[in-house]
Amino acid sequence: MYRRRKAFEESLTLLTDTVAGYLDLEEQAAQAMFPHYFERQKTDGVDYTMYVGASLLEDGRFEPLYLRNLRLWQLMVACGAALRSEQLKSRLAVPLEATNLVLLQNASLAIRFRFDEKRFDVDGAYNARYEIIKKRIDKAVIRGTTERLTQPGKIAIVYSQPSEATECRGYIEYLRRLGYLTPEVEDLELEELQGAHGLQALRVSVDLSRALAEAPSTAARLAAAGGLAVAS
Repeated sequence: MYRRRKAFEESLTLLTDTVAGYLDLEEQAAQAMFPHYFERQKTDGVDYTMYVGASLLEDGRFEPLYLRNLRLWQLMVACGAALRSEQLKSRLAVPLEATNLVLLQNASLAIRFRFDEKRFDVDGAYNARYEIIKKRIDKAVIRGTTERLTQPGKIAIVYSQPSEATECRGYIEYLRRLGYLTPEVEDLELEELQGAHGLQALRVSVDLSRALAEAPSTAARLAAAGGLAVAS
């Protein structure tokens, strides 16, 4: 039991360290693309939150294009993380699978900076719904089934408004043309979660057959393509 537990813990650590390291490198490039607040946590997985908006900038200079570019960056990074997880499998004593989950939030959030913990926090009862959803969607299942939303080699994108799905489909089509994703897009309805109702999801498969790990950084690709203008 000790040997098996040690093998599992070492495999998990190698996997999360690899994904976290990749994410940190991409985040440095994304900050150069447009400044934003980024918070990453690593436990039995890698979880991160991004905040962007005019109130976070000294000069208040902000355009919706910046947000769209960062959302596209987020999906490109999810593809890169899926590929690196797949390539790492042969080196793991326990062949663990990794999944990718993204929560879209179009409505503005009120946030405050907690000086005691040196971090941003969502403020207000209405905005707390976002935090509730964020903590519970990783256990979500597809309505009428027992199938988990998150699956290896796939990216699940959870949303609550039709406009969010429309926006995301533009990113998906762009990434499909680049060869990041396979053509199939699943439209899914999720079982109700405590404190979160009416959630839906798009689920896409990463094309793991392509050597995306050798490609330049996602932020570099966005800069070379002139931002999201090519995807809109």
